[in-house]
Amino acid sequence: VEKWLLQLEGIMKRSVRDQIDKARVAYAQELREDWVQHWPGQVAIAVGQTYWTTGVHEAIRAGRTALKAYCDKLQSDLEKIVELVRGRLPKQVRITLGAMVTLDVHSRDVTIELYDGGVTSDADFKWLSQLRYYWERDNLYVRMINSTCDYGYEYLGNTPRLVVTPLTDRCYRTLIGAYALHLGGAPEGPAGTGKTETVKDLAKAMAIQCVVFNCSDGLDYQAMGKFFKGLASAGAWACFDEFNRIELEVLSVVAQQILTIQRAVEANVTRFVFEGTELDLNMRCCSYITMNPGYAGRSELPDNLKVLFRTVAMMVPDYTMIAEISLYSCGFVNGRPLSIKITTTYKLCSEQLSSQFHYDYGMRAVKAVLSAAANLKLKFPKEKEDILLLRAIIDVNSPKFLSHDIPLFQGIISDLFPGVTLPEADYTAFNAAARETCEKLGLQPVPVFLQKLIETYEMMIVRHGFMLVGEPFAGKSCILKVLAGTLTLLQQQFADQRDDDGDPLYRAVQYRVVNPKSITMGQLFGCFDPVSHEWSDGVVANTFRQFASSTSEDRKWVVFDGPIDTLWIESMNTV
Repeated sequence: VEKWLLQLEGIMKRSVRDQIDKARVAYAQELREDWVQHWPGQVAIAVGQTYWTTGVHEAIRAGRTALKAYCDKLQSDLEKIVELVRGRLPKQVRITLGAMVTLDVHSRDVTIELYDGGVTSDADFKWLSQLRYYWERDNLYVRMINSTCDYGYEYLGNTPRLVVTPLTDRCYRTLIGAYALHLGGAPEGPAGTGKTETVKDLAKAMAIQCVVFNCSDGLDYQAMGKFFKGLASAGAWACFDEFNRIELEVLSVVAQQILTIQRAVEANVTRFVFEGTELDLNMRCCSYITMNPGYAGRSELPDNLKVLFRTVAMMVPDYTMIAEISLYSCGFVNGRPLSIKITTTYKLCSEQLSSQFHYDYGMRAVKAVLSAAANLKLKFPKEKEDILLLRAIIDVNSPKFLSHDIPLFQGIISDLFPGVTLPEADYTAFNAAARETCEKLGLQPVPVFLQKLIETYEMMIVRHGFMLVGEPFAGKSCILKVLAGTLTLLQQQFADQRDDDGDPLYRAVQYRVVNPKSITMGQLFGCFDPVSHEWSDGVVANTFRQFASSTSEDRKWVVFDGPIDTLWIESMNTV
């Protein structure tokens, strides 16, 4: 089996490389907007970036007028692709184009910056400090400043990409510099600044598999040793989230383990001994750690560990820029004014509304509005854009505000979108099914209850998971029971109707309720046996696995019905 898997991995890398080579040749023969649709997302992005690098080199050498002309060409290329996004497209092509737009906007901005900065040589630091792709000696190389790295050719599927802000660029520079010197990288900063996402995105840019792992205080050096053995032989990257949650005595052993791997990579050996086992070594392996400094229950890293990582301080990213480019990539025309409205809304909310534990105006909140706006744009492509955005902001935010904050929120919204009135959404079928379900369960369908049902359903469409907050007997569990019954009923009524993508209009619901405080952490998530070091799964792991491997089209909910505390909710991150 192992030999077969190694051959499979080899053929995967050769196939990706072969596709990139063929796409590179095809790029010159087809129109760019047709070419993008014919190749896999990962290949299209890699080749597009390679041609951009070559184009900038040629333009800089040819002088300022050539560089100006190249800026205009990039702008028109971008406009053609944004036009495509606005049309009807298959799901996969839409994801590819979304990622292409995100990176094309960055390429255009960098080129304009080079022109405005009066760059006349392709050895200028402004140009060298960008992430550049080169096809040389029949291979693809990624360069930044003075580091040259091989492209990994790992097939990563068709995935969306991050908007590249100046902060992302700065983080990339440190991480690639560290990688070229065989050191790890350590982004640190407050929550929601994109520490883990940036590491994952850099791995996508270099086509290397990146495994994200949330560290908890239950890890010991043997568990970490197993992890490092796998990394060293597979050549993957690992990103250890919340690394300083591991206990101090474990961290000093981990430092020794990482040092052993880094020394072996520096010595350029193919096999090395790790904790008494001789292993194959793949040079690409690298570990990254992310930390929230000054957080409860965190330890300070020992010095022998700090030396092995280059740190990057991550501060609050540029929300307006991220919102603008995300809106462009899902087909909005006037992204800039709308993106300013999103960030202003959150700024005013944080200043004027009461402060509650569950209010959040950070990057994750902005992201939820953007994904809601993207869904609405697909559903109503002809509708005015400010109406779509207003609808997205209200749908995502109004459910979580307390009753005394809602008038203030409506005041902020009416100031930012003067004269825009929302058309009423049509929920007649939904409400009828909800009333029927309430009768079955012996509940009264009062208006407030129905309103919350609709809000919960809308929240479910834009979020993977959410939290119902309220006093005891406020009807939190009942909302979920009634919603599950309603959706199952609607699925039976509209069984033969499909939406544009061919998915069913409504899906029935299967759900399981777990009380997280009634069992120990080990029983909830799983734990290592202290003697045999075997891992045994917990209730959550088994439930998730059964739901994930089930082939039915139903919605599957895992409901944690109980009080929340930091212990079990922190470990949910890994899940």
